[in-house]
Amino acid sequence: MLYEQIQKKIEEAEKIIAEIESIKRDYKDALKDFNKLNKEFVKEKIDQEKYKEEAKKFERSDARGGNAIKKMIGLLDNLKQINQDICKLFEVKEKIVKGAEVDVKRVKAFVKSLRKVRGSEEKVKYSTYSYNFLGRYANQLFDKTSKRLARNYPDYFESLYKNLRLANIRVFSNTYINLGLMGSCFGSLIAFLSGFFIFGFGLFDLVKSLMLGVLFFFILLFIFYYYPKVVVDNRRREIKNDLPFAIIHMAAVAGSGAKLVDIFGMLLHGKEYKALAGEIKRIMNYVHLFGYNLTTALKYVAETSPSDEFKELLNGMVGSIESGGSIKNFLKSKAEDTLIRYRLDRKKYVETLSTYTDIYTAVLIAAPLLFVIVLVLISIVGTKLGGLDIGFIEKLGTFVVVPALNIGFIVFMNIVQPEI
Repeated sequence: MLYEQIQKKIEEAEKIIAEIESIKRDYKDALKDFNKLNKEFVKEKIDQEKYKEEAKKFERSDARGGNAIKKMIGLLDNLKQINQDICKLFEVKEKIVKGAEVDVKRVKAFVKSLRKVRGSEEKVKYSTYSYNFLGRYANQLFDKTSKRLARNYPDYFESLYKNLRLANIRVFSNTYINLGLMGSCFGSLIAFLSGFFIFGFGLFDLVKSLMLGVLFFFILLFIFYYYPKVVVDNRRREIKNDLPFAIIHMAAVAGSGAKLVDIFGMLLHGKEYKALAGEIKRIMNYVHLFGYNLTTALKYVAETSPSDEFKELLNGMVGSIESGGSIKNFLKSKAEDTLIRYRLDRKKYVETLSTYTDIYTAVLIAAPLLFVIVLVLISIVGTKLGGLDIGFIEKLGTFVVVPALNIGFIVFMNIVQPEI
């Protein structure tokens, strides 16, 4: 009798797990279509009337996720209760039937399924730092040196520490400096040894190899020093591009009555906004790992976020919560303002493109033609210009200078253009 009850409970747990997976699949498909609709509306591919008409369909399909969250929370609570009941049944069985064999495989399979569900939820709640062997080795070798440098040159290291915090590089500040010193020393040693094969093994060649090693040491130090700043600039640009769509998503989910911390968890679990994942993970860490309340977590993340727009959003949430305002209304108004700003930025970029077009026409189309005409006129008078043959100058300009300028212009456009 007890075995049948245990088996029945296990079957109920398997049904709940299957239902949770089904809800997650349905919500993921609806969310994908809902985000696609929002992007089409932002890019003005569809008008406002059609957007409202299509949005009503998503309200019925629960694209906002409020009902899905409530269902999953209820199912997980039921699963937890079933787990407790099974444990009690096993205790009763051990007391009544001493020495009776238990279906160990069935129990292990059930426990494994419970861990799978619980593990996926915990991954969304928080994440921790992982062990780094190179970092530990670098700390042992260069910890004293890096601390002495930090004390002697505080101005240089203060900006580095700030950029490391804003870049969200998952390495402690002192460990990063130690890694930079170790990498620079290792790279300079390789450059020094390579110098013998490049220059030779003479005394003067030894000096050249030594200079090459010193040069590589400072180049690698420079790269390590400015790498966090490059990461900060990239993160700032990526967050700015993802933020309008994330706010629209949050406003839609908040309309269903979901809690703000659940909304952040949903954004993180959906993996639609990769640029915001690092900031949201930190919020979840403060709330679920360190036990801070949501407003304190939002304040801490706002202080170290590289994006001014995201800081403004988090500070606005804090003000709305502390003043007793409605998060739903705040996110709705914020979504409208962000959409207007997003469209203005795109319009400004299109206007800037026209200026770049004029520059390209003048520098890379008209200037080479004028250059060729001038060279033809000079070739009538003489065959050389500045000690160089006219033919060599023409080939240099045609096959080196003009292609290099075109490549440089393409790289520049890829850097300045916003991601869509």
